[in-house]
Amino acid sequence: MCTSSQLQATVEPCLLNTCTVKEGLTTQNVTATLCDRKPRDNSGELKAANIALMVVSAAFVLMRLCYKLLSPTEIRIGPDDYFILLTLLTGQPNTIVIDRGLIPNGLGRDIWTLSFEQVTAFAKYFYWVELLYFAQLSLLKLSFLFFYKRIFPGRAIQKIIWVTILFNVLYGVAFVIAAIFQCRPISFYWTTWDGEHTGRCININALGWANAAISIAVDLWMLAIPLSQLIHLRLSWSKKAGVIIMFCLGTL
Repeated sequence: MCTSSQLQATVEPCLLNTCTVKEGLTTQNVTATLCDRKPRDNSGELKAANIALMVVSAAFVLMRLCYKLLSPTEIRIGPDDYFILLTLLTGQPNTIVIDRGLIPNGLGRDIWTLSFEQVTAFAKYFYWVELLYFAQLSLLKLSFLFFYKRIFPGRAIQKIIWVTILFNVLYGVAFVIAAIFQCRPISFYWTTWDGEHTGRCININALGWANAAISIAVDLWMLAIPLSQLIHLRLSWSKKAGVIIMFCLGTL
């Protein structure tokens, strides 16, 4: 454990209202070292979860495609299959960036244990993860929508699905473009943390919350589309309940 004199000698050179971000991190690192404070490190668990989720996702998508390709019945691969494959292909580089970029540069660890170069590298890799994530959301929704388009042939519902597809494409493109140019210059996204560079960014937190809110609203709307068709099915209420649960799990 550290003594009060050690703490005072460490903190005094860097008062909260005078020190820079880098000086603050250095002070925290020195203080934690003197006090034998064990830094947190969850990088191993995050690495395992990241790889496991991608392996499971890839396995299910490949099984779906192989079943359609090898099935003796005439089951054609449709746009919904192509979009789920695109979602997987977008997720693969995301997994690699997380595994080779974010985790080695501090994901799951206390920031004060990292070098300044690692903090900058982390923000740079996170920039790409954000872009890929926004693209993945839109592609995954398109897969569901084209699946609905295939199983619900009614003219009215087809128009609703097409409008939803158009909205989803515009929403996805808009957020990807907004994420690319959220800082000017773009490099300010991963250099703003140290307070030593000049530039301007939009409210990054607001961008994330706006994307999440619209995404949830679209998910609820997409859930309402198949549920609205259940009233036309001649099924018992128990079977309808099963179909509702199936669509809820698939959409959410």
